[in-house]
Amino acid sequence: MIYILAGDIRTGKTIALAKWLGTWDKVKGILCPDGANDLRYIYNIETAERHALQVVKGEDNTIRVGRFHFLKDSFKLANYILIKAFDEQDFEFLVLDELGKLELNGEGLHQASDYIINNYKSDDQKNLLLVVRTNLVKDIIAHYNIKSFQIVAKEMLP
Repeated sequence: MIYILAGDIRTGKTIALAKWLGTWDKVKGILCPDGANDLRYIYNIETAERHALQVVKGEDNTIRVGRFHFLKDSFKLANYILIKAFDEQDFEFLVLDELGKLELNGEGLHQASDYIINNYKSDDQKNLLLVVRTNLVKDIIAHYNIKSFQIVAKEMLP
């Protein structure tokens, strides 16, 4: 099943996911929580490794979204982590946090999202959990041509 965790910006979606992780044996993927100075980082769920994602100032190696600047190499790493986890097929849930404007423009986690969603076969034993802002849910569903899914709120995680 593809689950879409929908919620508005800064409403605790990632915090709820971090707490939810312990309720399943095999959860893989990435979270993008806030760290020091409210700068987001990539958290590899399988290894518990953290990698910088957001920086204060834009440079040649960053992507800008509004007032935020993200490291391009960190997105490459995140895409690799997600595709590798999907190809290994050793998960109950694969978490993609979060799909948004970058992905709709073919950037950010788009490479992994496109590959995973297009190659996913519905399976009760292997689920996808996509984190999406409420106002972008319809756009993400259309962009990735998602046919079968269930929208959940952070209070109703599977």
